[in-house]
Amino acid sequence: MKSKFIEDLNKTGRNGIDQLLKFLEEINFYEKPASINHHLNKTGGLLEHTVNVKNEYLKLNEESGAGIPWENIIIQASLHDLEKCFAYTTEMQHTITDGQNKFLKSLANRNTNLYNKHEINKYVENKNFIISKEYASELIGWFKEGEDTAPPKAKDTWNYNQNNLPVNHSMRSIIEASKFIDLEERDTLAILYHMGPYSNLDEKKRGKAIELYYDVKLLHLADLTATTKEDIDN
Repeated sequence: MKSKFIEDLNKTGRNGIDQLLKFLEEINFYEKPASINHHLNKTGGLLEHTVNVKNEYLKLNEESGAGIPWENIIIQASLHDLEKCFAYTTEMQHTITDGQNKFLKSLANRNTNLYNKHEINKYVENKNFIISKEYASELIGWFKEGEDTAPPKAKDTWNYNQNNLPVNHSMRSIIEASKFIDLEERDTLAILYHMGPYSNLDEKKRGKAIELYYDVKLLHLADLTATTKEDIDN
């Protein structure tokens, strides 16, 4: 799946594709999930979803006779969800609440033997716990039990990146792709409005974009079709 994805992007002949492909490796494009709680919420899910969208898009283009160039379909489908590389992370998120932090510190002070033996200090910086609120709850439960057993492990699961750039999902994809390749006008509009009426963008402008390029409608339909099938298979 990965090799075909790379092969298709290379075949577009766009200047800067080599640099873009290196960037995709750097931001772990091939390992990211397509979502956290819904379709393809697993490692590698983003690549699988992207390929599904590409295949649906190619089929819709052929069936409708829209005549959208192959190269544009590949570029648009391959890069429409690039923002998700920045939206999801397996790193521990610092979301612990002040109340949890205060309670954990009091529990640690009363259970110094457990705290020291199991090296809980690795989760502490400047005398405060730097962990997720979910893991804080687990540690609180462990401390309260007071038994000399191994503490719960911090789960290596996908979470939302709390430090993600506060910008529209589609726009971030465009921004990142444009650092390496020149997107044609039709590519930019298709990616910008690929979520259709769920884009939280001006509907009149989306309608105008569809009038200019049928890519805008077909990429949205391909994304919607692929996502629906993926949700059913989950």
